[in-house]
Amino acid sequence: MAKQLVNPIERHLEKAVLGVTGLLLVAVIALYLVTSPNQIELGQEKVSPAAIDAKVAQKTADVEAKLGKVEPKTEPPKPLFEEFASTLQPLKSAPLPMAVALSPEVPIVDAAGTATGQADLVQVNRPAKPTLTFGRATIVAGGGGQVVPVDWVTVSSVFDVKAQSERQRLEYGAIRSEVVYAPPEIQRRARRPDGSWSDEDWTDVKAWPAANVPPAPTIKLIEEGGKPTADKEQAKILDKFASDLQVPKTQLEIIRPMPPEMVRPTRWSLPVIGSYREVMKQDDEYLNPAEPPSPDPLDRYGVSGEATKPKAVVAEQTPAQVIARSFQEAQRLLESAKTNQSDNDAILAGNLYVDIMSNRDATAADKTRAEKLKGEATQVKNDIIRQRAMGPRPGGAQPVAGQPVKVKRDRLPVQQVWAHDAAAGSIRNGETYQYRMRFRIYNRLAGLPDMFRKPELAKTALIAGEWSEPSDPVHIEPSSKFFVTSDNQKDEEASLEFYQWFGGVWVKPTRRMKATIGEPISDRQRVPAPAIDNPDTVDNPEVDFVADATVVDFDFDRSVRERKPGATPNGVKFGSPSPSCSMVYVDAEGKLHERFVLLDKVHPEKRKKTAEVWNPKPR
Repeated sequence: MAKQLVNPIERHLEKAVLGVTGLLLVAVIALYLVTSPNQIELGQEKVSPAAIDAKVAQKTADVEAKLGKVEPKTEPPKPLFEEFASTLQPLKSAPLPMAVALSPEVPIVDAAGTATGQADLVQVNRPAKPTLTFGRATIVAGGGGQVVPVDWVTVSSVFDVKAQSERQRLEYGAIRSEVVYAPPEIQRRARRPDGSWSDEDWTDVKAWPAANVPPAPTIKLIEEGGKPTADKEQAKILDKFASDLQVPKTQLEIIRPMPPEMVRPTRWSLPVIGSYREVMKQDDEYLNPAEPPSPDPLDRYGVSGEATKPKAVVAEQTPAQVIARSFQEAQRLLESAKTNQSDNDAILAGNLYVDIMSNRDATAADKTRAEKLKGEATQVKNDIIRQRAMGPRPGGAQPVAGQPVKVKRDRLPVQQVWAHDAAAGSIRNGETYQYRMRFRIYNRLAGLPDMFRKPELAKTALIAGEWSEPSDPVHIEPSSKFFVTSDNQKDEEASLEFYQWFGGVWVKPTRRMKATIGEPISDRQRVPAPAIDNPDTVDNPEVDFVADATVVDFDFDRSVRERKPGATPNGVKFGSPSPSCSMVYVDAEGKLHERFVLLDKVHPEKRKKTAEVWNPKPR
């Protein structure tokens, strides 16, 4: 049999496959048994799969530890606590309550010492723009009954008591929240010759009339036990000053002093800001502090400043009227007994029963009515006794027998305050003034250095507020006026119509006054005027007619043009030039003035003054 031919590749294929397979097996054994193919570099280290998780966890822990030790780069916040705490004075020193009731709300009353070491001087309200009233009057000065003509101005503004009391409560505590007034202060300034005003011209005005209040005592602090304290003797003086100052009627005289006593027919004008009746109610708060507000408050000043009218003489009453008045009084006493739980008023009402029954003029109907009155009085008295036996009423204490129930008076939110500039010689007539005012109150912590943040503040007895803005200008009319009404070229003189304020009225000479060169304008004449002791009668006093003027020269042929209101751009219409006499005079300040006969003869102010001259005849 012949041999078959076999391709070499086919002959060795199986061996080649077997060899390759063996090499792969050796490689696998080398990779998985000798070396590991699953490795990674973690930092500078190669890690196998079995150790990867542990290594990663360790690296994580190391990073967290480093982050925890590093301080973040931040700017520290601005400290605001001190500023916040200062706005809460004196509340920050108050202890926090252990528990808070949800309802009802209970008002918190600060205990004494709440503000210890934390208080500052309380700020005083600034007055609003003052209101002025002014005039000219004849007043009674001194104890001898001397009468003096004066110009006067009353400066007034409104004090917000409610706001001031709240400020004191926050600064001093609730027990010192009541406002105690000190006399207000006023200043004035005169308008300069050029018509301008200057803050350098403000001058103090000593208010008159004013409350008779002694000056505030000087407070000195001494060291005692290492702490500043007030001298004991000074403390007694300060206590008396504060006690006298707080008397209700004194407080009223401080904020609303009475005007000076004026001789009729001159009178004072009330500087009303709200209404006249509101002022009366404000007075009532101090005139009757322990009583409820009166529906008909007392008028201290007289309507619009007029003198209080004398009481009318009561005519003699008839027997029937006397009995009727007894019944009215009995009903009033019974109402008072019920309201005030006063058995004394009930007894007085019952006593009127006896008066009526013993009156011979009492009718049968009067006696029957009196019996009912007696029964009602007895029942009211028994009701009061029963109520006392049953104990206090819910919500309030039982009043003491025979004493009326004290009705709490609510303080008014505002009080009008005024001061008078009425001292003789204080105001110069002919000037134009502005006024300003500031309020003052008593320092409720005066003499108590341990209560203040700065102990030296305890030396301040009276605290003054800021000055108000200036008032509207007020012009004080001159007390004499004259007009040149005719001229005499031959004698080089002129005739004057003169008007003088005297005894509370304007008077006029009975004969013409003359003006000559180089002489002051003055004359003395007797004229009709109201009598001092009785203004309703006519007197004939000697009056000095004096003007602040000395004649310098006359020009008997001076051209002058009359000015009248017109439709021109400046509202003035000039008449044709006319010759007239001109009189030049100088006043006490050295200022020159010129008056014309042509203009003064028809001057509107001359007509006005003529109408104001006092006339003894009934008008």
